[in-house]
Formats: sequence, structure tokens, C-alpha cells
Amino acid sequence: MKRPIPIALLASLLVLAILPTASSGFSPFPKADGVDVANLISDPFAYKGELTVRGAVMNVDPGKKIFQIIDYREYRACRTVDCAKEWTTVLYEGKLPERMNVVEVTGKVEKNTAGKGGFVFRAKGVKVK
Repeated sequence: MKRPIPIALLASLLVLAILPTASSGFSPFPKADGVDVANLISDPFAYKGELTVRGAVMNVDPGKKIFQIIDYREYRACRTVDCAKEWTTVLYEGKLPERMNVVEVTGKVEKNTAGKGGFVFRAKGVKVK
């Protein structure tokens, strides 16, 4: 004779099956590589030459060919681009990414009083993740 399995036992087994997936780094956010915006902002002129910055797009202004990105880690924690305390302005002549896209932006830091912190990041390439 078969004994029915208690519902509580089935629920416990399901939770145990899901936990390893959740703790193994599974995330709905795309993985992005590069310097984080917070690190760049801490000392932007220490970065010489070309570099890649990762972040999430907060605002886009197609008329000025600019967009702002927030720190990738902050975006993952907040799950929105509206909670950012810090951001970097990016100048880009190509196709601009959309708001909330996770991006890897390759370019150089330039002095520019129009940008927050007295600098802008002039991109030569933007990769949407």
C-alpha cells in the first residue's frame, strides 16, 4: 500500500531545489564587464587612455548625443535606474542605448564642465548586454 506524501514535505523539497539556483548567482540582470561608475567617479582623471565602464542607462538625450549611466552594482541592488546617487555622462556619436539597458562603454575620460564632476566619458563604442 502506497502512503501519500505530505504537502509540507513536498514544499520543503521544492524550496531546497530552488535555493541552490538562487544562491549560485542567478540573476535577471545581464553580466557586464568593466570599471564600475562609482570607481570612475572617485578619481576620473586617474584613468589614462582607453577603458571600459559598465553601468545601466539612466537618461538618454538624443539631441545632444549623450546619456547617463549609473553604477552597475547599484542598478542590481535597486532594480531601477531612479535610485542613483552618482552617475557619469557619456558622449556618443553612434546609436544611443535605451533607458535601463545594461551597457559596456569603451572610451576615454575628458575634462568637461558640462558633465557632473567636471568630466564626461567620450565613448567610441557602446555594447548593450
